[in-house]
Amino acid sequence: MASDNDNEVFVASINLTTMTNVSVVVGAASNLGFHVLKKLTKVYHGKIYFTTEDETAGYNIYENLKTTGANIEYFRVDVTYTKSIINFRHHIQDSDERIDLLINNTDYVPTEKKLSHAEKVRRIMSVNFYGYINFGKLVYPLLTENARVVNVSGPAGLLATIENDNIKKRISDPTLNEDELVAVIQEYEEAVRKGVEKTEGWGLNSHAFSKVALSAVTFLQHREWSSKGVTINCVNPGSVTNREDRKSTKVYEEGAKAILYLALEAPLTIKGNFVWSNYSVIEWNSDPYVEVTTV
Repeated sequence: MASDNDNEVFVASINLTTMTNVSVVVGAASNLGFHVLKKLTKVYHGKIYFTTEDETAGYNIYENLKTTGANIEYFRVDVTYTKSIINFRHHIQDSDERIDLLINNTDYVPTEKKLSHAEKVRRIMSVNFYGYINFGKLVYPLLTENARVVNVSGPAGLLATIENDNIKKRISDPTLNEDELVAVIQEYEEAVRKGVEKTEGWGLNSHAFSKVALSAVTFLQHREWSSKGVTINCVNPGSVTNREDRKSTKVYEEGAKAILYLALEAPLTIKGNFVWSNYSVIEWNSDPYVEVTTV
């Protein structure tokens, strides 16, 4: 006769096998995020969640795409607000769903003119670094075996944009754990408060450094999750800046192609890598000013 514990294991295994797999696009409010989501609705045969920080933007996107017949659902998520991430996680769990594809396009580029430099950096890092860490901690446990995760970075996310060799060595240490990585970022934030980040060689600017930090998070997550079969990479979608109103739609469509290649088509041997906009895997320490042409 089976014990009570055996029954619990059996029920748990049934629930696991009957869960529905879904995809998630985080940060769909930008032009790039919208085009990623729009293209995904045409090729992903299943339910697609998308998130925005602003509810109005989220509902407008939903109204725009629901006529396509795609199975989409909107959920408001602010990656700087832990409770909103927890609410999203609970929604996935309560719906008996697991995530087999996650595209994180979250990005913060300050446009407010009256913010101090230190406050701008605080906001940038809270989204582009700490937000990715918190989202991963709370949502990655819902990933399926062999799930794919794509973190959207940019050319500034290359390690070579940092000038100080010691900083580069520390942030790229393959044995770096989360606490040690956070400590490096906190040193950067302290340098900003003192106004010495440029003289100390922390990089081009605060947004560029946040992309390097995002790359470091990606590789850290890869080390943590690869043993579970999860594939995690970061991608440079091309020359996409915050001046979105001056860019043509084609720029974002091309950027979306690079992201979806990595999300859906790239061989599973590509993992823990930095992928260029032309689908090439490149060294993290490559020269950011030299366009990669090899495929």
